[in-house]
Amino acid sequence: MIATRIKEAIEANPELNEQLLASGLGLDWKKFNRTVFEFIARRINKKVTHYAVQNPFLVTEKLIIGRDQLQSILFNKKLSNEEAFIDYLTQLKRTFNWVSSKTLHSYWNGGQAKNTKLNVILVFLGVEIAEWDSWKKFHSAGILRTIPVRSNKRSVQQDLLKNYYLGSYHLYYQKSDNSDLLVKAPFIIGIDERGQIYAETITEGHPYKSSLIEIRDGILYIHCENQLFDEKENHIFNVGNETNPEVLFGISNTISVKTKLAIGIRNVLVKQQENFNEFSFTEKEIEFSGAGKLNGEEAVVLKYFNEHTTNIINSRHCCSLAALKNNVSQKN
Repeated sequence: MIATRIKEAIEANPELNEQLLASGLGLDWKKFNRTVFEFIARRINKKVTHYAVQNPFLVTEKLIIGRDQLQSILFNKKLSNEEAFIDYLTQLKRTFNWVSSKTLHSYWNGGQAKNTKLNVILVFLGVEIAEWDSWKKFHSAGILRTIPVRSNKRSVQQDLLKNYYLGSYHLYYQKSDNSDLLVKAPFIIGIDERGQIYAETITEGHPYKSSLIEIRDGILYIHCENQLFDEKENHIFNVGNETNPEVLFGISNTISVKTKLAIGIRNVLVKQQENFNEFSFTEKEIEFSGAGKLNGEEAVVLKYFNEHTTNIINSRHCCSLAALKNNVSQKN
């Protein structure tokens, strides 16, 4: 039987939860069937394949694949050695099947766990090898920890966030109703009591908190959820390899409250020298015509927004291809 600690860590994994919720599959693991576990297995296998390529010792030391299975693959694929297998992984159009949906389904229904398959799950979770034995014990330690495998990519992402992006920011964006008002909202990137990085903000009076925050290939992704209603807001910022970010430029996307249509909104984040407190964590609206009354940061940012004719992209309802063709023809 799979250790309680490992089950709890998988069920609490923010990346899996985000994807399960986004796909409408819910978070009730007791009700998951083989189809849902296939969905989960694909995501575990994708990340583990990436880790294996970045950390070949996971394969060469037979930590995530059995000796017999590896030899069978080398023979069937006509691969000369383990290094050739690593190259093979980088060229796969589909991710390698380290753990199957059948295996995961059995583990969540009292099935006997195999050591290499548990290792695969621990690699996905980012648990340091020295901690594997303690994680495999049946009883939960009561505290979920995500510890990086040597120098895996997620540890690098988290280090970047912790070293350079923690702090208080002002988030600027044009009000989503297209009125001539610039919203200045508080935005915090911090570390919670579990040691996990989070973001929180206010959007037109509604509190939002991140369900996932990460850096991928120079892009900062912050997926937020409304804490009052069932609604999401996603922020994407271009950060590159910046180690002293003062102003971040990006886009947020959400659903318009009035029209219930998708919208994209230009965003600017400006880092603050002093952190917010419960009294300063408030919103403010600035009139686009009030540039002459402002100075400092607000004046500069307002001028930036005034230089762009479009700060909001609005979508429209579905239609037939014929209706779209007619609409485009009329405009031309």
